Amino acid sequence: MAAQFDDFLEASREQPVLVTRNGKPVAVLLAVQDKAEAERLASSRSRSLRSVFQKSHGQLQQAPGVPHDKFWQEVEKARIARRSTLVRGRETLAEV
Repeated sequence: MAAQFDDFLEASREQPVLVTRNGKPVAVLLAVQDKAEAERLASSRSRSLRSVFQKSHGQLQQAPGVPHDKFWQEVEKARIARRSTLVRGRETLAEV
């Protein structure tokens, strides 16, 4: 379970991750850059965060969402691509 949560956190770096329970939205994982940003979001419940909720809710109404297995396949593809990019970057630095 902790590994899956880490994957959700990693995915949230790219875009907000909507968490659902029984097909209903219950949370959004949203990456922040620092503690101050997290505190601003938590205290103000900013308009942009509300718009994320509204957009996500609208998307769920229009489509059933991504099946569990497909979500994890996409996470794994992104993870492999990210590792590949990091390895290529290290190889380039080693050549310099």
